Amino acid sequence: MTDKQENLFSMFTILHGFLKTESTIVGTIPAFQRATGKLEGLIADIQDVDSGRKSIKTGKNSIKVNSKNELASAVFQVANALFTYADDKGVPEIRERVDNTENFYKKMRDTNLTSEAIDLVKLTEGKETELTEHGLTAEEIADVGLKSEAFKKNLEISGTSEGESVNATKTVYELIGEAKDLIDNQIDRFAEKFKTINPDFFTKYTTARRVLELGARSVKKEEPVPPTT
Repeated sequence: MTDKQENLFSMFTILHGFLKTESTIVGTIPAFQRATGKLEGLIADIQDVDSGRKSIKTGKNSIKVNSKNELASAVFQVANALFTYADDKGVPEIRERVDNTENFYKKMRDTNLTSEAIDLVKLTEGKETELTEHGLTAEEIADVGLKSEAFKKNLEISGTSEGESVNATKTVYELIGEAKDLIDNQIDRFAEKFKTINPDFFTKYTTARRVLELGARSVKKEEPVPPTT
């Protein structure tokens, strides 16, 4: 990790440690508790990727990654056809639901991708004929199910836990970005709820959170000294 990444990661671990010690308070908001658990998972993922313990170099993991990418591509083909169908028919809820890139699906966690495959196939039901006009065949829809089953089997073969696995192509940079977004967009907002009802907790939270600024290591430029006359 770079110095900046090390500083951010230090803040993540300190903040998570504080939230764990205050689990009773955090637990009063279930979504706050889930976000804290997700932060813990991201911290572990960052450590694993940075130390090189997760790799796609072995044959089993390579097969898993290839299988995942094939499924993601098949899911994207379905999503793409559903998007143009929804745009043509004026169905904004479907259009918004499937407005994603192929890379978006490739970066999904394993269980999320398999669930997404099931959901999108269900969305095609009753629309098969119209979707053919948008370039999606019945064989391609069925292929999503086949690729999903193949991926699940490869997960078992590789010995990877679907619930905890990380896309091996993710970098430390991406994982740190996810953790920072989680803190900025969720955890900070949950903590804000305690600003008036539990100011002691909120003050301690902001102290732990402030490590980000304290560890930024930004060098402030000195003002030039005017020459003496």
